[in-house]
Amino acid sequence: MSTTGLFDPLFGEVRSALSTIDDPMITSFTALLDRSMGATPVLGPTRFPLGDVPDFTAHATDETIELARALRDASDEINWWQSDPDRVPPGWVHRSAATELIGPEGIVRGEPNARLGVFYLSPDLDYPDHWHNAEEFYFVVSGSAEWTISNSTNRYGPGDYPRTPSGATHRIVTASEPMLAIWGWSGDTSFDSYAY
Repeated sequence: MSTTGLFDPLFGEVRSALSTIDDPMITSFTALLDRSMGATPVLGPTRFPLGDVPDFTAHATDETIELARALRDASDEINWWQSDPDRVPPGWVHRSAATELIGPEGIVRGEPNARLGVFYLSPDLDYPDHWHNAEEFYFVVSGSAEWTISNSTNRYGPGDYPRTPSGATHRIVTASEPMLAIWGWSGDTSFDSYAY
């Protein structure tokens, strides 16, 4: 069976959700999604690292439910991973899951200056202060979390778009529900600059 275009339905839903945001950074990512349509994955699926795949739709809203469904439907084909515990703040990595959908190390290979993926954090989890050279955005699909970005703290839920400038210290804390989001890095996307 051919895997060409395997992620097209998911990429289409991600593109549709992001296209509601008026931001040049997002415009570059919707163009990246367009260029990635019809691509053949270079990484095969791996098991969701936290056990059974949670119901990604449980904490979505009308605005994000189709994207949550697309992520659920694609979950068995995703190359899931957890961050290297030696590179990230202690205590949270084994309660999170992520993937790079498109990028230099993604399921679909893209350009070196852009990474686009999925990030899941379990409930009651503190991803403490960290920073990196890449500009970063999240688009919350389901659940919610509190972001502290350069000493400004706000809670974001489905459809919200927290954005972190290059080099800014930031933190993400979930409460009683998990958080599922699309994430993107642009600019210097090397993990070498990541620190906490």
